[in-house]
Amino acid sequence: SFAGVVVAVVLFSDGSVTVVSFSGVPVADVSFTGVAVAVVSFSGVPVAVVSFTSIGVAVVSFSDGSVTVVSFSGVPVAVV
Repeated sequence: SFAGVVVAVVLFSDGSVTVVSFSGVPVADVSFTGVAVAVVSFSGVPVAVVSFTSIGVAVVSFSDGSVTVVSFSGVPVAVV
């Protein structure tokens, strides 16, 4: 995780990606650099890069160097 911020990544069947936040911490900016890549930024500072390597699998790279691999297992919502 990154500074205790909880981020939910929602992968839809059509390939679109939505990134939202929890715990009252809003996502200031979500820029999509590609169909399967999203960059989450808070106040203009990049926090995480979400890469969907295949259907049901996402790799979340945080700015602190940590990496989390998320497997959806049929459920299109993951909490990082």
